[in-house]
Amino acid sequence: MLTTLRTSRTRALISTAVLPLAALATVTACGDEKAPGSKAAGGAPITGVHWSVRSATVDGKTTKAPGSAYLEFVSDERVRGNYGCNHFDADAEVTGDSVDLGKAKRTMMLCEGKDVAAFEKTLARTLAEKNTVEAKGDDLTLTRENGDTVTLAKQRDAKLVGTEWNVTSLSADDTTSSVPKAAQGRARLVFDKDGHVSARLGCNSGRAKATVKGDDITFGPLSSTRMGCIGEAAKLERTMLDVLKKKVSYEIQGDSLTLKAPGGNGIGLAAAE
Repeated sequence: MLTTLRTSRTRALISTAVLPLAALATVTACGDEKAPGSKAAGGAPITGVHWSVRSATVDGKTTKAPGSAYLEFVSDERVRGNYGCNHFDADAEVTGDSVDLGKAKRTMMLCEGKDVAAFEKTLARTLAEKNTVEAKGDDLTLTRENGDTVTLAKQRDAKLVGTEWNVTSLSADDTTSSVPKAAQGRARLVFDKDGHVSARLGCNSGRAKATVKGDDITFGPLSSTRMGCIGEAAKLERTMLDVLKKKVSYEIQGDSLTLKAPGGNGIGLAAAE
């Protein structure tokens, strides 16, 4: 019983260390104890909370954030998140009224659309500076010394069961890439309360038993259609089948789900809006 990143032709030009998503997943899997947490000005705890980025205001211009952008203050010494497409992880100094990030380790996926790439660059640059922190209820504001701001809102983790999870990124051989444009929207997973998963694989569809224990999911044999598949959809399907035939670890952060197989291959998924 079950209990319970997109493509673009522009890269964010920032000075950061580069890590594959699989490596970041390994980093974040260790030492994830939720610290009691710092409190921002206003008294609200900010560590151990998934903060969805809503917007960034730079030089008086406000830009809405892509839905996948978030920050999580894992502890007073570490922050991880997503710039809008690419994931990052950084050492940090988090106090009651400020946050100061060190050099970030990040993935370098190509991200769909110039707007996403531009926002990634803006957010990365803003977070690279020391920011004052103000929390009010479920809202959080980071403010640079020059007045630029990032607004965020507290987000609860999506539930594994019953959520439609769309596949957005693929990891293989220590390399993470977005789902190819021609295959976007063609793969998804839905876990049901009876202990099964329904899958769209990229071309074919299938269903399998899915046993959840702790942070692992063990998939049973997959019964699927047998259509012939070509092109990017076929490549996507091969990756999906490789991951779903094994025991995988899983992690949910906000509306993002990561499945990682023992060999390092994995898929990233996002909850459907």
